[in-house]
Amino acid sequence: MARPKSPLVWILIVVGGASALCCSGTLGLMVLGLISAGSDSDGPGALSGFASPADRARAGKPGEPGGFAFDAPQGWKSLEDGRFILEWVDRGDTLSAEALRLPSVPGLDDGEGKLLRLWRERVGADWANVNNNPPAMRRFMTNGARAFFTAAEVRHKTHGRSFRVTLMLVEADNRFEPLVFIQGFSTPGGIGEAMSASFSWNTSHQKVEDALKGVRGSPVGLPLADDGELVGDFTYSSSSAAQWVNAYGGTTMTAVSYASQYILGADHTFQYKYSGASGQVGAMKFGSDNDRGTWSVKHDVLTLTGEQRTRRFLIVGAGRTPEGKRAIILMPEHPTWSLYPGALSQHAELYVATQ
Repeated sequence: MARPKSPLVWILIVVGGASALCCSGTLGLMVLGLISAGSDSDGPGALSGFASPADRARAGKPGEPGGFAFDAPQGWKSLEDGRFILEWVDRGDTLSAEALRLPSVPGLDDGEGKLLRLWRERVGADWANVNNNPPAMRRFMTNGARAFFTAAEVRHKTHGRSFRVTLMLVEADNRFEPLVFIQGFSTPGGIGEAMSASFSWNTSHQKVEDALKGVRGSPVGLPLADDGELVGDFTYSSSSAAQWVNAYGGTTMTAVSYASQYILGADHTFQYKYSGASGQVGAMKFGSDNDRGTWSVKHDVLTLTGEQRTRRFLIVGAGRTPEGKRAIILMPEHPTWSLYPGALSQHAELYVATQ
């Protein structure tokens, strides 16, 4: 099946031949990105070999010229319009990943705001079924430079096929360098393509990660979130219910509901409270938990050392909700610390400040 031309190709006319380079669950998110497991000294979310002296010199420092580089992955095909694309067959289906670079965005202030504005202006204009207020998240590049990113499943305006689009702003000297990654899927005859495509994003996302290994920016060595963004009173809550009908027409309902609260003080102390209920409505069981201690951040991991136990979270985002409330997106400690779409939708938690 011939690969349809990306609706974002017109952007490359503005770039002028630049080299080119993503629901359900606790967050209701389907996003892309991966922070690989590193050594124990780097922290579980750190990229192995983070910010070596050679990387720092190559990436540049604040106030110095340059500060950005991209090495196209081996095997990706360079197209005349400036895109890079990779296509392969997986169990009879055709998967693809393509990358392109957009014009620089001046200034390193308000990364979340600039990310969302560019998302609305570019992705919102070219694709259908686009959420204008997606979560603004963060991650590190291979050399330790930060990037703001968001991603979602969208549809082609002409033929309605599903794609996964990721927009990423990489910090580089005194500006952001925007990169766009597009994941595609097609199946012979198109039968059940929309549903099958949603299951393919984890597979094709690995190719996006291969491409991200060639992205370097500056400045490096900065934390994913500073202390000021994490200090506050944050709450996460979740609930679900199911209704059952027996053979005689009788109904019963079961439910699960819980809330976690973290008060992170400016003096690096924390308080933790948990309350939950589960079971059949009318006969539910209740539970609670409390803890206190100290908190710290290293690279992209938040560690809370409590009197009862130690908790660790991968920091995925820190910013504001569409309503203007401060929020942090955290993933509880997990063997893979994966930001693959499926893993994040299952494990990430959105904590919103009470004020």
